[in-house]
Amino acid sequence: MSISNIFLAVALFFSFSLWGDAFYERSPVDYEDGKEDNEVVRLQSKIDKGLKIEFDYKHGYLPGVLKALNISQESQLLVFSKTSAHRRLISPYNPRAIYFNKNSYVGWVNGAKFLELGVTDKNLGTVFYTLDQKKMGKPRFERDDTCLSCHASSRTDYEPGFLVRSIFPDKSGEIISRAGGEQVDHTTPINLRWGGWFVTADKFISPHRGNAVTVEKDNDFSLKSIPAKTTVDLQQFLNPENYLAKTSDVQALMVMEHQVKMQNILTSTKFRVMHALHNERIINKALKEMGRRQMTSKIISNAATEVLDYMLFVDELNLKKISIKGTDSFLKSFKKESPKTTKGDSLTDFVFKNRISKYPCSWLIYCDSFIGLPIELKSEVLSRLKKILTEKEIDDKYIHLRQTRAQIHQILMETHKSYKASQK
Repeated sequence: MSISNIFLAVALFFSFSLWGDAFYERSPVDYEDGKEDNEVVRLQSKIDKGLKIEFDYKHGYLPGVLKALNISQESQLLVFSKTSAHRRLISPYNPRAIYFNKNSYVGWVNGAKFLELGVTDKNLGTVFYTLDQKKMGKPRFERDDTCLSCHASSRTDYEPGFLVRSIFPDKSGEIISRAGGEQVDHTTPINLRWGGWFVTADKFISPHRGNAVTVEKDNDFSLKSIPAKTTVDLQQFLNPENYLAKTSDVQALMVMEHQVKMQNILTSTKFRVMHALHNERIINKALKEMGRRQMTSKIISNAATEVLDYMLFVDELNLKKISIKGTDSFLKSFKKESPKTTKGDSLTDFVFKNRISKYPCSWLIYCDSFIGLPIELKSEVLSRLKKILTEKEIDDKYIHLRQTRAQIHQILMETHKSYKASQK
């Protein structure tokens, strides 16, 4: 082995072994002191310049914040497991409401002193905030890194991220840990999803864990779900009048489940590549060398594969035998904010037949997390995506795209500037 390779091996060994897996805590990410660039920061700037956020004495700043962030009330999801900072207030009788779009998540609990917000960030991946629920002249969002005690753990690849869990809740919403549980994404079987969540649907016939509290018998745990078209059908648990919408829509749940894992992958791969490039610069400077090192190229390539496989819904749960119909209002409101072609085609043309989307390419290709990827990683992803969508031969693992890849390519050419630029 050459002196150069020995130095590289030693440098990388100490870089990774001494610091562990949490890239966000150290340079070049410097998460704690890093500059934020996200929807909440941009909204705060507008507020400081005079934008008024409406306040009502039932929901506080919730409706005003949703409007300002372009988040539809129809995205409402209700979770009653005690899994947030407001765990003492949360129960099946007082579930937490979550509202979301491609960049932002807002959590509201009836009786809580503050709103919880999580947003994707161009520089920092994922950042968390709170907003006091007391009327003030200029509302101020406060960054809250205490959320990282749960949101930067093994469940999020040790980087700041989001969580969707399916657990076994007792009658108070407390998690029965010994019963087990799952982290949920678009690959998870339906019968394992939504423990601790309420689920509404116009039409949905499939066993799942939602709309129920745990029954234990002989150390065996079960959840017997009840069907619900709207929250009115859940009145045995909650007061529907407390919430902005009458749904905790099954399709909204499935959209969010995809998003959360995609956003976590974008954050973890971003930080991994940032550190690889940082180490490369240090090594090249020490050795008075230039150019891309083999280890860096491998890290970038592996990260791009991870992004692309999830972005293109490889291993997505087949929905062929599952009949799913939520509320049209969620689908319409979510698509309204998504880029569309001149013909009206969009990556958010959700069908929930065989697959979530008619065009299986993640709409999070437009989100702040993707925009903020290191240029080396983003270029690799876009270049390989173009080949997957346009070359004559297609890899077996992307064979599910054979009938839609031309349309996906066209959508991206019309709506995604970076993808279009990568074609030149």
